[in-house]
Amino acid sequence: MEKNILAQMLQEYESFTRSERKIADYVLEHQKETQYISITDLSNQCEVAVSTVSLFCRKLKLAGFNDFKLELARAASPAGGAGIGSGGRGASTPTAVKDKVLREAQDALTNAYHMLAEREVARAADLLRDAGQVICLGQGNHSVVALAAWAQFSTTSSKFKTIQDSHMQMVTLSTLSKTDVVLYFSYSGATHEVLSAAEVIRNRGARLILVTRYLNSPASAYADVVLLCGPNELPFQFGSSAALVAQLYVVEVLLSEFVRRDPERAEANRQSVGKALTQKCV
Repeated sequence: MEKNILAQMLQEYESFTRSERKIADYVLEHQKETQYISITDLSNQCEVAVSTVSLFCRKLKLAGFNDFKLELARAASPAGGAGIGSGGRGASTPTAVKDKVLREAQDALTNAYHMLAEREVARAADLLRDAGQVICLGQGNHSVVALAAWAQFSTTSSKFKTIQDSHMQMVTLSTLSKTDVVLYFSYSGATHEVLSAAEVIRNRGARLILVTRYLNSPASAYADVVLLCGPNELPFQFGSSAALVAQLYVVEVLLSEFVRRDPERAEANRQSVGKALTQKCV
């Protein structure tokens, strides 16, 4: 039988450096918590560099920290981790599934309400108001949220745009001006895509509003405004519906604040959009 990651850490413990032993000690003592935290949070808890955590994962023959969390989740759930449809996991009837999924969505909204700082929302809305153009971006499941944000904001202003293709995203970012703003949705704030984008945005002198779960994520260091939201998500969930619901809540809050800063213009644009769309109805 293949050894799980916990057994592997115990077996190789004596070969770890002092810093690596700090990581192993924390993970072994906080197995469940480690599945939910970011690489930056783990490095802070262990008082080691982020690069040390990455090297630790590679020493265990893993691709990186996300791979490490996947193996940790497998070790915690040997019968199979939570995957697609995990919101209803453990429920025995369709009614129980509906109730459980509803509770998780409600919890996600409640958590987003408490995590979202009013001061940061106001700063983000001011940046959106003053921007020359706003690019709404995301990767994977969160590209759906970026698309929804563009669809909502575009009814109030023509300066909002979105790009789904990752290649064209970088092309667009590389031509940003200092008056432009990027609204980026990333649960972890720690993917190669968001970090590459954030670096280009900074080099162009544009502004970045990051919607993420982790305040201390690597991408947060590049952001002008960080908007926190999202439930604790297991590695196997890969962008749960609850996480998307929380981000859509942030979109609605931002939209309301944006409209509140220039209600007359927003209403005029919405009237124009509404009139145009009535022609499409049978």
